[in-house]
Amino acid sequence: MPAFKRVRQASLMNYLSLFGSFSTLLCCALPSLLVLMGMGASVASALSVAPWLVTMSKHKVWTFAIAAALISMSFMMTYWVAPRIKEGEACIEDDPTMCGRVSKFSRMLLWGSATIWSFGFFMAYVLGDILEWYQFVWFRLLCGFLVIAIGCSLYLYRLHLKTASMKMRFDERLEERARLARDLHDTLLQTIQSGKLVADNERNNVQEPAAKIALHRLSSWLERAVLEGRAALDSLRASTTENNHLAGSLRHAFNGCNAQMDLELLVIGESREMHPIARDEVYKIGHEAILNACNHSRGNRLIVELVYDQNMLLRIKDDGEGIAPHILQAGRSGHYGLIGMRERAARIGAKLTVVSSATGTIITLFVPGEAIFIA
Repeated sequence: MPAFKRVRQASLMNYLSLFGSFSTLLCCALPSLLVLMGMGASVASALSVAPWLVTMSKHKVWTFAIAAALISMSFMMTYWVAPRIKEGEACIEDDPTMCGRVSKFSRMLLWGSATIWSFGFFMAYVLGDILEWYQFVWFRLLCGFLVIAIGCSLYLYRLHLKTASMKMRFDERLEERARLARDLHDTLLQTIQSGKLVADNERNNVQEPAAKIALHRLSSWLERAVLEGRAALDSLRASTTENNHLAGSLRHAFNGCNAQMDLELLVIGESREMHPIARDEVYKIGHEAILNACNHSRGNRLIVELVYDQNMLLRIKDDGEGIAPHILQAGRSGHYGLIGMRERAARIGAKLTVVSSATGTIITLFVPGEAIFIA
C-alpha cells in the first residue's frame, strides 16, 4: 500500500478515535461532573431527551473498551504503520505524506482523543473511590505526599532540562573556540608569517637605508603579531584541553598583581573535573576579584577559598577598607569589573554575592554542581 494511503487511513482512524473518546465523555464523564456540581436536574433533562445515553452508561465497560481499542489502533497507524517506508517507495520532503508522516493537526486530534478518554475513565472509575476514601486521614496525607512528590519531580525535571541546555551551550562555545583556533592557525597566522618572510627577504635586497629601516620595523611588528597570535591560539587550545588547575591559576593571578598582601589559599574537598567553559568563567570571576582586592582594597591579607562538594563554592575575602555602596550597586564609572563578574556568573547559572563593609569585602560565587562538574 502506498505511503499516502497509509497516511489517509491513519488520519481516518484518528477521527474515529475522537468520536469514540467523545462517547465516553458524554455517557460517563459529563453526567458525573454535572451531578457533583449540583446540576442533577440538567442531567435528568438530558437523559429524557437522549435516553440512549442511559444505555451507553449501563454498558460503559464496552464503551471505554471500544474507544481504547480505536485509540490504540490510531497510535499504531500514526507512529508505526504509516512512517514505514517500504522498498521502492520514494520519500519527497516537500510532500510529507509521501514519507508516511501524518499531519500535525491529525496527531493533535489523536492526543486530544487520548486525553478525553483518560478524563472520562477518571470520572467513571476513579473519582468515586477517591471521594469515598477522602474521609480517611491516611488518604488525605497520601494525597498531600503525592502532590509534594509531583511538585518536586517537576522541579527536578525542570532543573535537569535547564542544566542540559546550559551544558549544550557550553559544548557549542567549546566547539566554536576549537574552530576559531583552527581558522587562526590555518589562515591569519600563515598570512602574517608569509608577510614576515617577504619583508625579511626584501630587507636583504634593498640598498636604501630608509627602506631597510622601514622593512626592519615591519618585520619586527609582524614577528610580534605572530607571537601574539600564537599566544591567543595557545589560550584557545588550552581552554579546551587542560585539566582543572583552578587553585594554581588563582595563585598565579595573585602573584601577578604584585600586591603587598599575604595570600591564604584554602582548597576544601577533592578537586573535580569541570567543563572547560564553566571553569574558565569561574577563573575569570576569581581573577577579577583578586585584582580588585590587590589594587583597591588596601588590605594586608587575602583569603581565597575553594570548596568542592556536590556544588562548587569560591569565596574571596580581604581585610581592606571595603567598597563604597554606590560602587557596589552600579560599579565604578568607566569600569565594568563587578558588572562583568555578575554577567559571567549568570551565563553559567551561578549565584554571585558581594558583601562589603569598613572591615573588608567578601565575594562569594556559588555554582551548582550540575552546571559545572562533568561527572
